[in-house]
Amino acid sequence: MSLAAKVPHFHYVDEINCNALVELKTAFQRINPYPDVKHTFLPILVKSLSMALTKYPSLNSCFKEDSMEVIFKGSDNIEVAMATPNGLVVPNIKNVQSLSILQLGVQVIEVS
Repeated sequence: MSLAAKVPHFHYVDEINCNALVELKTAFQRINPYPDVKHTFLPILVKSLSMALTKYPSLNSCFKEDSMEVIFKGSDNIEVAMATPNGLVVPNIKNVQSLSILQLGVQVIEVS
C-alpha cells in the first residue's frame, strides 16, 4: 500500500453568500498603501483557512505510525498551487496565523 493511501482525506462542499467578501476585497483595494499589490481573494481565503485551523487543530496534525501518536503542528504553514509564467509554483507560506491579509498579499506577489 502506498503512503498516500494511508493519509486521511475528506471532501466538504457548502454554498455561501460571498457579498461581504467581495465588499471586503474592494475595501482593501481602495485603501491599499502598496500600489504593486493587487488584492485578490487568495490572501483572504488563506487567512480564513488559518483561522479555521486554529479552531479545529486536528486538521493541522499528522499521525506518526511508528509511535501511534498524533502530532499537532504549532504553526500554520499553508501551500497554495499557482500557475505563473515560469510554470506551476507551490510556495509554502509560513506562520500564516501571525500574518495580516495585507502581509499575505505581499508574500503571494513575492513568490509568484
